[in-house]
Amino acid sequence: MLDLFRIALFYPKPASSSVRGATLQSAPCGLYCNAFSQLSSQILSHKYAEPKPDLLPLIAAAMRAEYGECVALCYGLGESPSLADRQQSFLMEIQERILERIPEGGKLHLRGPSLGRMLQSMTAAGRAVSWNHPNLLFLDSTLNEAGSHSGLSETTFPDAGDALLDGLLVEGSINYLDQLSLLTRIRSLLKDEALLFLFGENLDDDSRIEHSPLANLSSLRQLSERLGFGLLEEKDYSANALSCVERLHVIASSRPSEIASALDVTVGSIEMLLLELQAIADEFRSGRRCFRFFVLQKLGDPPGEYAHAEYGDIDSFEPAEISSLFEASFGVNFDPELWNWKYGLGEGVCVVARAEPGGAIVSHYGGAPRQIEYFGDSTWAIQPCDVMVLPEVRRQYGRNSLFFKTAATFLEREIGNTVNHLLGFGFPNQKAMNIALRLGLYEKTDDFVEIQFLPPQAAGSDIVKEASDLEEDGLREAIDRLWRSMLVRYQDAIIGVRHSGYISYRYYQHPFASRGKYRQYFLWDEATALPKAFFVLKPHEQNTLLMDVVCEAGEIESVIAEINRFVAGLAGAGRLIFWLTREWQKRLQLPDVAVQELGIEIPCNSWNPGPSSEVLYGAWWLTAGDMDFV
Repeated sequence: MLDLFRIALFYPKPASSSVRGATLQSAPCGLYCNAFSQLSSQILSHKYAEPKPDLLPLIAAAMRAEYGECVALCYGLGESPSLADRQQSFLMEIQERILERIPEGGKLHLRGPSLGRMLQSMTAAGRAVSWNHPNLLFLDSTLNEAGSHSGLSETTFPDAGDALLDGLLVEGSINYLDQLSLLTRIRSLLKDEALLFLFGENLDDDSRIEHSPLANLSSLRQLSERLGFGLLEEKDYSANALSCVERLHVIASSRPSEIASALDVTVGSIEMLLLELQAIADEFRSGRRCFRFFVLQKLGDPPGEYAHAEYGDIDSFEPAEISSLFEASFGVNFDPELWNWKYGLGEGVCVVARAEPGGAIVSHYGGAPRQIEYFGDSTWAIQPCDVMVLPEVRRQYGRNSLFFKTAATFLEREIGNTVNHLLGFGFPNQKAMNIALRLGLYEKTDDFVEIQFLPPQAAGSDIVKEASDLEEDGLREAIDRLWRSMLVRYQDAIIGVRHSGYISYRYYQHPFASRGKYRQYFLWDEATALPKAFFVLKPHEQNTLLMDVVCEAGEIESVIAEINRFVAGLAGAGRLIFWLTREWQKRLQLPDVAVQELGIEIPCNSWNPGPSSEVLYGAWWLTAGDMDFV
């Protein structure tokens, strides 16, 4: 029971090596980092965050209008009034730094739209250089009114079968979700002790709750080290970047009609893009955004367990590959329907590790997204689940362990102030919780307890009707009305959204529903002939577990009393039990109940910047229905 968050200790069986097809998404962007932000994935028809306007066509059109051509799309260096001259000064400085480290005859690959002239000069300097870049013809294409274009080609790295590289230069800001695949792919292309050169934007200050596609500095440093890179050099060019953004804004704002005509859009669209450009400048001024150059070295013998492990995300494997890992981990059969409900229909995410490139998956850390109300604001959380690692963690749980590397990578990608999920929550057993606390991954926010109800003394007056089909006339509307009313009570709390879309997903599309494990009901008010509550029951051992309840504000205590009376009248149902966070159990006025410990502490993320445990303590309303596997 309650193994959702537990750590599995086992030796895996061989797994299939087939991989779900996926292309590496690149973000070759400098002062236009938002242009290549991947559109946020959706769950239950809700977006995590709206995409940012695409600034690339604006920049290219402004450069062409001012200088007659657009050769590069990067920030510049120096004080020249010409942005084009500044760009070349910056690229020359980067080139000199690379030539200092890559000997004559060394094999170097360039990746980015601004590096064409560098290809020529480095080749002349005796390096064996190749160049991948986006199709710059898109800069002549039109921009639609939504602020996006479709002319950018996918770019690829050299074939992995070619000779390994002595160095690789990547231009552009990296979407935080792309870091893992990008660095993993680059590591496979470099010789031992070879060099990776990066320049682009990052978040330097991610202390504010505000979504951003940018990777933050801390996760870039930590992930690169975790993947076997050593940091040799880091240089800050943020002041130069701000100066360039300000100069570009002057150029573009002085000729909006000309740029609009070149891009075949309205002046209003250009004004919106200028506002986005100004927002980027504001982030540089405040210190939230930075522009830096990094030199990383691929270590031939990095420290830690499985130092040469290959990491991937949900698109890097087929579900069948995880089945033997799951069964050896949890001692139960792998359920493809439940996996698909969670990671397919529910758009779950994960980080996996293979013992070696192309080898069996030896570690998995998953998560199920959940839309929530956070002290009155709508946002997203994620519930870590299916945490599986090798038996070595029995002997070592340090920061070089496979468990820590997989877990920390997941937390950096998925939970925090600036990423897709503001909060993490879960239901770990005590051993898993203690490990995570010691490693600094989690902090405690509450306890999960079991409320046991005594048999009622009197019969109820309300009517209970089963609701096996949510598509009956008016039932969805009834749940949405109840949820809107219920939410009033939780403005100073954190609660998972319980509208009809979620209820349908959780209790009608869950595989357990089709197997008859859930019973869904409406409690009707006899006086008004309107539903006053929706609730779900599930047999649990010799008793009946109240999975969830959605009801009018201020009515939950009386509604639960009515549910207890209803369960008491069911043959073989035993007692009604209800799992709830301790602080909310204290707030409810529930007479004649016994409270039992479940030995489960509710954690929060403490690894990636996000709301503190002090802010979150005692705020979560969580029931058994908030668990993905019950």
